[in-house]
Amino acid sequence: MGLQYLTGRALFALCLVSLVCSDGSHENISFLGEEQHLFTHLMEGYEKSIRPVKKSSDTLGVSFGITLVSIANVDFKTNHFEIVIWLKQMWQDFQLSWTPEDYNGIGNIVIPHDRIWQPDIMLFNAYKLDYMDKAFPAYVMSSGHTMWIPHVRATAICNFDLTHFPYDTQVCELKFGSWTYNDNQVNLTHIDYPRVDTSSFLSHPEWNITETTAKKNIKKYPCCPELYGDITYTITIKRLTPLYTRAFATPCVLLALLIPLMFLVPVESKQKTNLGIGIFVCLSVLLLMFEMTLPSAFSALPKIAMFYVGAMVLVTVCLIVTTITSSIWYHSPSTPMPDCMKRFFVDCCGRIVCVSTTSHYLMNTAEVSMTHIHDGGSDGDGADKVQMMHMSRGQGVAAEWRALTLVIDRLLFIVFLAISIVLSVAIMG
Repeated sequence: MGLQYLTGRALFALCLVSLVCSDGSHENISFLGEEQHLFTHLMEGYEKSIRPVKKSSDTLGVSFGITLVSIANVDFKTNHFEIVIWLKQMWQDFQLSWTPEDYNGIGNIVIPHDRIWQPDIMLFNAYKLDYMDKAFPAYVMSSGHTMWIPHVRATAICNFDLTHFPYDTQVCELKFGSWTYNDNQVNLTHIDYPRVDTSSFLSHPEWNITETTAKKNIKKYPCCPELYGDITYTITIKRLTPLYTRAFATPCVLLALLIPLMFLVPVESKQKTNLGIGIFVCLSVLLLMFEMTLPSAFSALPKIAMFYVGAMVLVTVCLIVTTITSSIWYHSPSTPMPDCMKRFFVDCCGRIVCVSTTSHYLMNTAEVSMTHIHDGGSDGDGADKVQMMHMSRGQGVAAEWRALTLVIDRLLFIVFLAISIVLSVAIMG
C-alpha cells in the first residue's frame, strides 16, 4: 500500500514538471516564431538596392562617426597611415518599421547587413579598406532606425612631414563620403561632432594622439552638376621620442662635440687624423641607419639629416686644416713670417689663446744647442758661434710658424665648439 502511494506521488511530480517545461518551451518557441515572422514580414518585398525614402526627392539623413581603436602602422616609405576603426552609421529605413504590440512586444531585431540597404560610404583617400568582420549584423529598432557599426582596418594615404624627425608631429586626414549619392540624396551629419571618438583607443608605443577634428565639406566635382558632401577627420599624432633620441640624436650630438677636440690634440702625437677619420666613419654608419629607417626621398630634408651632413663637412674641414698645420709643424718654412700675419696671429691672437712664442723659441734653441754640443762643438770656436747664431735664427723662424699652427688650432677649437653647440641645440630642440 505504501509502495503504491509513493509511486503515485512520483508520477504526479513527473507530470507536473513535464507540464511546466512544456509551457516554457511553448513560450520560447512562440517568441522565436514571432521574431521569425517579424523578419519574414520585414524582408517581404524589401529591395535593398533602393534608397529607403518614400519620395525620390526626399533626403535621407545618415549620421556618421568613427571610433579610433588603434594605430596599426605609420609607414613613411609608402606614406601609408594604417588604423583600426569602428564606422558608426545610423539612418532611418521606413520599410523596416513595425508595431511591437503585433509581435509580442518585440522592439528591436538584428538583421544581417547584406539583407538591407546601407549607405555606400567610402574612404576617399584610402589605399585599402578591409572589413574585419563582414558578417557583422545591423541593429534595427521598431521605428525603422537602423544602426550598423562594422569593424574596419583602414589604410589612408597621407603626406608626412619629416622635417623635425624624430621630434615630429604628423597630421593625417580621413575623408569619408558617399560614393554615388549626392548631398540632396544622402545627407551626412556628425555623430561625435566635432572630433573623433577616442574613448576606446588602445595606446601605441610610438605615437600619441594630440588632437582630432571633424568637418563637413560640400564640393562640386567636374563630372557632375550636383553637390557632394563628405566628412573629413583630421588626426594629429606626436611621436614618442626616447627610442629615436637614443638611436639617432644622442650619438650624433656626442660625435659633433668630439669634432672640436681634434684641435686640442698635440700635433706631435699624430692622432688628429685618426680621431677625425674615426668620427667620420661613425657619422657614416649613423647616416646609413637613418637612410634605412626613413624613405630615400623627402618633400623636405629632415634637420637631423642636415646635421649629419654638416658634421661630416666639419670633420672634413678639420682633416684638411690638420694636414696643413702638420705640414707646417714638421716642415717649417725658412722664409720669415710676414709682419702683418705675425702681428695679427702670433702677437694679437696668440695672447688671446695663451700661446707664447718665446717659450717655443727657447725650447727649440736649447734643443739645437744640446745637439751641437753632443756633436763635439766648442763654445770657443768663432765659426761654430756664427753657425750657432744662424741656426738659432732659423729655429726662431720655425718657432713662429709652429706658434702659428697652435694659434690656428685653438682659434678653430673655439669656432668649431660654438658651431657644434648651436647645431646640437637646434637638433635637440
